[in-house]
Amino acid sequence: MAITALDIKDKTFKLKFRGYSEEEVNEFLDIVVDDYEQLTRQNREQEAKIKILEEKLAYFDEMKESLSQSVILAQETADKVKTSAHTESENILTHANNQATLLLEDAKQKANDMLRDAADEAKRVAVETEDLKRQTRVFHQRLLSSVESHLALVNSPEWDELLQPTASYIQNSDQAFKDVVETVLDNNNAPQAADFGATDATRQFSSEEMAELQRRVEESNRQLEETIAGQAPLLTDDLLFDTSLTDDVSSLDSTTSEDSFSFVVDPEFSEGDSLLGQSTAFTESADLNLSETQTFKLNIED
Repeated sequence: MAITALDIKDKTFKLKFRGYSEEEVNEFLDIVVDDYEQLTRQNREQEAKIKILEEKLAYFDEMKESLSQSVILAQETADKVKTSAHTESENILTHANNQATLLLEDAKQKANDMLRDAADEAKRVAVETEDLKRQTRVFHQRLLSSVESHLALVNSPEWDELLQPTASYIQNSDQAFKDVVETVLDNNNAPQAADFGATDATRQFSSEEMAELQRRVEESNRQLEETIAGQAPLLTDDLLFDTSLTDDVSSLDSTTSEDSFSFVVDPEFSEGDSLLGQSTAFTESADLNLSETQTFKLNIED
């Protein structure tokens, strides 16, 4: 029968002469009881652990068998897959080679067609280019002829007189005014001119008349530019002097200035007559100062 810790604890000894000390024996028994209980507890724990480990070992043994079978099956499957993949890869490679050959032949055919079409297009473009060059040469010759004709027209001597500055024209045309007016008087009615033969009058333009004169000069310059551009007539009747500026010349009296112009006035002048004679245009270089006094001295002679 196995001894327990309780048996050790309850064990008693009889007293005899020259025996062990009771106190020391009891202390030793207490120590033995504690150690025995600890060993018993550890033994039970170890037995429980051993049982668990044995169960796990049995489980792993079963798993080992299952894994072995799985490994064998996987190996067999891998061998089959490898064989199948090798076969399929050979088939794919063969098919790819065939497709590559077909694509290469088709690409070569298309490249040849494109080269042939490009060559035909290049020939067509070359022909069209030559035709365009020919047309360009013809156009260039026509343009050159047109430019030369226009240049000859622009360089004609008539433009020097036509584009003469207005101020210069007024300063230099004093005698021309007189000659024109005298010619008109002689051709129309000599007695009428005689009525004004002894008249000597001077006139200073008013601000309204100077403004009208400046407006007409600017209008003349504008229409001259349009005429050069081929967009408008050189002059219109509106650019000619109004007879209202000449009808009352003999009745006005004004102070004289440094710039005087001598000419004979015919009261029979119509609205279309111009006091500037043969001049047909004014240029932008004409500069009339409205603040300055312009005085005309009329010397009417028989």
